[in-house]
Amino acid sequence: MNLSVNPMNPAFSGTMLIPYTELKKTGSDSNEKMRQIGRETSKFAKPEDMQVTKDGILVKIEDDKEKEYQAIIAKYGINIQKVNTPITQNDNADLSTYTFMVNKIDPQNAKARAEKYAQLKEPEKSKEYLNVYNQFKQSPHSAEKTTA
Repeated sequence: MNLSVNPMNPAFSGTMLIPYTELKKTGSDSNEKMRQIGRETSKFAKPEDMQVTKDGILVKIEDDKEKEYQAIIAKYGINIQKVNTPITQNDNADLSTYTFMVNKIDPQNAKARAEKYAQLKEPEKSKEYLNVYNQFKQSPHSAEKTTA
């Protein structure tokens, strides 16, 4: 269900999805627009209430932040969807993200690479993460490529 920005519609709290397809509609600067929306959203939602998914950005908005968030969405002229998808909490977010990226760029070796990564200590762990991040960013699976 797409929600339009309408002051008469009080249903702007709960979990919202900003679909990547909406960001594509904004034109060639969609990557920057996604970052801007994320930055502004983070002023009204705690980090644990935001999650990047394969479909877009999930944001949980509390009732008392509804009007502020509605203004952000109106500013960028995008449609969002109210969803029942829970925002998952993960104590080891870097491992989860690393595993996701490796599954996309090297699916045959993803499990072994993730297990090895989990055992690494700093600074090797940070170097490996950055290496995989850079590979993923250049892959056709990155948000930059899927929203281009």
